[in-house]
Amino acid sequence: MRRYRRSSVILSAAMAVLLAAGCAGEEEQDEYVAEYTSDSEEPVKLVYYTIGEPDAGLKQVEEALNELLLQRYGFTVSYNKIGWNDYEAKLASFFSTDRNFDIAFAWTENYLENALAGNWLDLTPYMEGSCADTWAAVNSKFWKGATVNGCIYGIPTNKELAVLMYLLYDRELVEKYDIDVTKYLTLESLEPLLRTVFSQEPEYIPFFLSNSHVNLASMGGYEYVTYTDIPLVIRTDDASAEVVNLFETEYCEHLLNTLHRYYTAGYINEDASMRTAFSRFKGEKVFLRLASGGPESEVSFSSSFDYSIVAQQVSDLVVTSESALGGVMAVNARTEHPKECAVFLNAVNTDPDVRNLLNYGVEGLHYILNEDGQVKYLNNDYRGVAYTQGNWFILKTVAGENPDKWELYQEFNDIAIESPILGFIPDLSGFSTECDNVSQVCGKYENALMTGTVDPKEFLPRLQDELEQAGIGILQQELQRQIDVWMAFRGQ
Repeated sequence: MRRYRRSSVILSAAMAVLLAAGCAGEEEQDEYVAEYTSDSEEPVKLVYYTIGEPDAGLKQVEEALNELLLQRYGFTVSYNKIGWNDYEAKLASFFSTDRNFDIAFAWTENYLENALAGNWLDLTPYMEGSCADTWAAVNSKFWKGATVNGCIYGIPTNKELAVLMYLLYDRELVEKYDIDVTKYLTLESLEPLLRTVFSQEPEYIPFFLSNSHVNLASMGGYEYVTYTDIPLVIRTDDASAEVVNLFETEYCEHLLNTLHRYYTAGYINEDASMRTAFSRFKGEKVFLRLASGGPESEVSFSSSFDYSIVAQQVSDLVVTSESALGGVMAVNARTEHPKECAVFLNAVNTDPDVRNLLNYGVEGLHYILNEDGQVKYLNNDYRGVAYTQGNWFILKTVAGENPDKWELYQEFNDIAIESPILGFIPDLSGFSTECDNVSQVCGKYENALMTGTVDPKEFLPRLQDELEQAGIGILQQELQRQIDVWMAFRGQ
């Protein structure tokens, strides 16, 4: 995409900063190069793991992908999917057992943790060589979020910069009751709608919640400083980045009281604290639910939940480290084929044939193009998980989507503002006891509180007391110290 390209002067200057930060230089890259030639006995075969249920058509996609890769780039890939509930544990076991693999999907927490642990390969030197086109194609704010101690350890998915919170309404009821969804931008404002659905539409769950409880903090203008099981946040509009305990904020107290009132009134599903984002029952009708996503998401939401949806944005366009690192492709530091890995990552981000194949499958087998050049699926044998695999801006659009979808995404990204701590990497490695204790306390109370299942007047004080005993005050002070040092250094 031409809009993304920076001048060579800017590129060189940015790379000079990264290389000066102590990342591997060009001479180190040369040691790793293992070029494939036609005289080689067998081409290199990379082993690639990503998240998602293995598809019936996965092998067909792998075969078509390898035919393309071998012809254009001289190597092949073993393309593997691991189920949603198993991926995180499997990836951790790969590292602990020195499993032989080359490339894997990562996201905020395990990208940062494994980068700091030395498990991901430093890709910085390849940004001037094999991945130069990718460096130019991916929005600079993503690179800012992906930089760890001055180095790049993975390729962030070039998608929407800010991950928005949405209220998702059942379109049938929106049209039946002529609801103007733009009037309802807070949870408190929803009460008359939920009351109507509860009394008039008994077959519907008025407000579906699960124990994944998405990022309710973002609706109040807060973002997490570290992981979501450590409830320390800053306000995204606070340039000083003061760290506070989410559960001690006025916003959170009002939120929990509202959710409990809705739960008591019967508006929220009774099993909310036990349901997960993946537990969907056939025939279950839902009027309202929460979800996160990018612009122009109604088609994808409707496809995911299998009913027609009206989506209303209820959070600000803020680029955080979490949103910038929602999907990353990273290379195992122990790979024997770093050059080929870099070339593959570059292809996923700059070669439309490779990218569309991974996302939609084989043309003529899994999809066809309609008269407008949009993807029309033929079956359910294959679906790529878009946020896990490279540059969205070279993807075709799907039938029913706005043909100008990617131009709208670009405009969306252009107006997104940066979090005051975008690029800040917290290091709590010396506070593992406090982190574990705080996480355990949150696990004890959070699902019930964040779904309205229990009365916050009784349980919120208990949570606050136990968090203090667990050491949240120590973590708060340490994170504030690190942020202050980081901001002072950044301002030099």
